[in-house]
Amino acid sequence: MDIKESLILILSGIFFTCTLSVGIVFILIFFKKKTTYLQSIYEMQLKNKELEMMNAVVQAQETERTNISRNLHDEVGSILAMAQRNLSASLDRMTGDDLLRNDIEFTMDVLDQSVDKIRAISHGMLPHFLVKFGLLKALQRLMEQTEKSLGNSCSFNSSVSEDLSLEQRQEIHFYCIATELINNLMKHARPQFINLKLDARENHLILHIQHDGVAISQADYEYLLHHGNGMGLESISHRLRIITGELQYQRQTKGGTIEISMPLKMKIAPNNHEEISIPLT
Repeated sequence: MDIKESLILILSGIFFTCTLSVGIVFILIFFKKKTTYLQSIYEMQLKNKELEMMNAVVQAQETERTNISRNLHDEVGSILAMAQRNLSASLDRMTGDDLLRNDIEFTMDVLDQSVDKIRAISHGMLPHFLVKFGLLKALQRLMEQTEKSLGNSCSFNSSVSEDLSLEQRQEIHFYCIATELINNLMKHARPQFINLKLDARENHLILHIQHDGVAISQADYEYLLHHGNGMGLESISHRLRIITGELQYQRQTKGGTIEISMPLKMKIAPNNHEEISIPLT
């Protein structure tokens, strides 16, 4: 074998080795991409499964809360109301005996407080007002209650049609998130005022909350969500995942803002983009 043949043989070996190496590299890249793709599919399926399970748990909780709320309102409330009527009738028929009259009046006062407590618990477990009158009126009522608690003027503005019709699950979760955020502000931020504004933009429903209290940033919220021990933020996070919503915090020079948004799966009747301003004074 002469030098030329040896050189050709060596070059052929080098070419074959390079070709084999390139082929192996491409095979490894292919399998890596396939593994990554399969891993992403698995993680997506796992996430969807977790969301389905969480949704089922929350739905079961809401159903149970509804049943308990209805039983408290319809059964226990009715029994106490009957007792009130009977005592009132007995009081009307009484003549003299001031001591017994005072005892009955005291018992009626206790019953009144019990009825009020049961009504508050019942309404707290299931937002009857929301279910009956819709999100806009429920948010307006929420701000009226907030204004009474703060002792200062608050407002609720909306550019959304009063004909807004949401899926009940969306409506309840969105309202519960807003309620929890307002409660957190009242408890921790010590604001002098809280203003709400409801908008619909790009097929999303957006609630803008502005306040002048102690504010946190988005980074603060993420930290508290993952490192805090409170159930409120965790509940908000779960509800946001169910409605595919987002929550954004922003700290300002004085106070801050919170924005809740969720995609809509329905049509909102046009209202010529006129903003409804509802003073709560």
